[in-house]
Amino acid sequence: MGGLLIYIAALTPKRMGEEAELEINIEREIPSGDDPSVMTLRRETRRLTVSAKMLFEIGNIGVNVLPYKLTREQFDILEYDEKLWEAVKKGYDLLSYGDNTERRLVGKLRERGFDQYVAEDAAAYIVKEGGIDEADQLERFVTSLAEKKHYGPSRIRQEVMRHGFSRDVVSERLSELLDGIDFYEQLMYVLRRKCDISMLDDMKYRQKLYAAMMRQGYGFSDTKDAIADLISEENNENE
Repeated sequence: MGGLLIYIAALTPKRMGEEAELEINIEREIPSGDDPSVMTLRRETRRLTVSAKMLFEIGNIGVNVLPYKLTREQFDILEYDEKLWEAVKKGYDLLSYGDNTERRLVGKLRERGFDQYVAEDAAAYIVKEGGIDEADQLERFVTSLAEKKHYGPSRIRQEVMRHGFSRDVVSERLSELLDGIDFYEQLMYVLRRKCDISMLDDMKYRQKLYAAMMRQGYGFSDTKDAIADLISEENNENE
């Protein structure tokens, strides 16, 4: 490389072999004093920490092959990989506190000071390694909204899009998940707790009730039918 030599001088496994701490020497020949024909060697030492998988993408590098010569391009990749690995570790740390979609994880990494490219690459790396399974997350998320908050289908769709699930996962799984939920039972559950049948003759009360059900994710027609069933249910109990 014309007066530039870059090589890995030492490698120390860390985190039970999951990552490697590298000691990289960068040697340059520079003019010595006033005579440009006399060169002297200047060495700079850099320490980088990357994942073992990232390192092996550079080459089959181990302690037994040191010193290992690097091209300038390989060194630049390792410099980026150090930033990426730091973001990946932070990403896994964030995931330990709860589910995150890939998009939401990118946002949280950005909030913690990582630039956009590093945050996106780190989240993609975690997805590739199986650390984020959005299909599984989506199923748990939808089930929770239906069974714990008793949301209707339209509200669930809104929450899913707001949560940042990938369009591909939503397209493939959401309709199937919604089809598996008994929204009639969920709607009846909500109405039994919110609907005062004795107030239904009051137009303002009915308007407020329908508006509340719309916010909950249930359409006007479904709510109207469910109220009729609720009235019939109460009449049968009073007979």
